[in-house]
Amino acid sequence: MNETAILTQADEASLSPEDRASWKVDIATAIDRLDEQERIVIALHYHEELTLPEIAQVLDLPISKVKKIRDATLQKFLNH
Repeated sequence: MNETAILTQADEASLSPEDRASWKVDIATAIDRLDEQERIVIALHYHEELTLPEIAQVLDLPISKVKKIRDATLQKFLNH
């Protein structure tokens, strides 16, 4: 499991049930706002735990493009 997933699980475990439910809704809403390519990159990286080179190969994109998509998407999450 990658470091981000571990931190997320630890943070989630420390929340009250009401806050946890709200947090999950917020995450789902944020994911729903992403375009298809952003959702795919985030899902492959954080859910399927693929590396950026593996994602680049799956999507037939340069690694730099995958990294740019991932970084911009994470920035969207932080800003909203």
